[in-house]
Amino acid sequence: MKFQPPMSKAVIGTAFSYFKRFFLYNSVMDYHPKEILVTCVYLACKIEEFNVTIAQFVANVRGDRVKAQEIILNNELLLMSAVKFHLTVHNPYRPVEGFLIDLKTRHPILEAENLRPYIDEFLDKVLMTDVPLMYAPAQIALASVLEAARKCREHLDVYVTSILITDEEMLQSVVDAIRTIRLMVRVKNYEPPSRDTVKALEKKLEKCRNQENNPDSTIYKTRMMEELLEEDERTQQDYSTTLAEQRMHFARLIMESKH
Repeated sequence: MKFQPPMSKAVIGTAFSYFKRFFLYNSVMDYHPKEILVTCVYLACKIEEFNVTIAQFVANVRGDRVKAQEIILNNELLLMSAVKFHLTVHNPYRPVEGFLIDLKTRHPILEAENLRPYIDEFLDKVLMTDVPLMYAPAQIALASVLEAARKCREHLDVYVTSILITDEEMLQSVVDAIRTIRLMVRVKNYEPPSRDTVKALEKKLEKCRNQENNPDSTIYKTRMMEELLEEDERTQQDYSTTLAEQRMHFARLIMESKH
């Protein structure tokens, strides 16, 4: 089932970035990957200005949609805190468009639009690696363009060395980065796991999961109830204190008016 309305690539890239950054500092035994993933996508929709309401969003989720909405709203602040509120993500998609425009302008002998399907394929594979955490978006974009050109049997060496980058020192560092990016993507021959594998992993995760962070566990529900009761008690105490202060203030005003 595809998301409706169709989601932009920027939202997907940003969601992947949040997900990877969250689990750099947290364990899947503390926070279920499915719950964090759906929260990442919802937050990415907001940041990338892909306007959907929470009701529209959970309409795309299979299963209990009310529960999904609670999970997303409960985890949203946790996610933002985990990524240290650095919510803007610079994806390689915009630099790719810049490179294609530049190719059409300064290297017109190549039909740049023919590269697009291979660029998209490469960038999809990039999301399955740690490349977005290690390299700049422009470097990833250039690597995708060069990899696409290789598959189209086109040569962009002259464009890169004579038109795009003329500084030799900078050229060497860029070439090294691009070579590493392309190698990492080629080595990571990602194949989605089978349903049986996923079910086995989910069962294993349930056995070792921290029940204090599991919304379905008794421990979690008890803790949440205790926190709500403590908050109600603090609110009642604050109200009683404010009411007592107001009474003292009015009594003082009455005494002063009599004198």
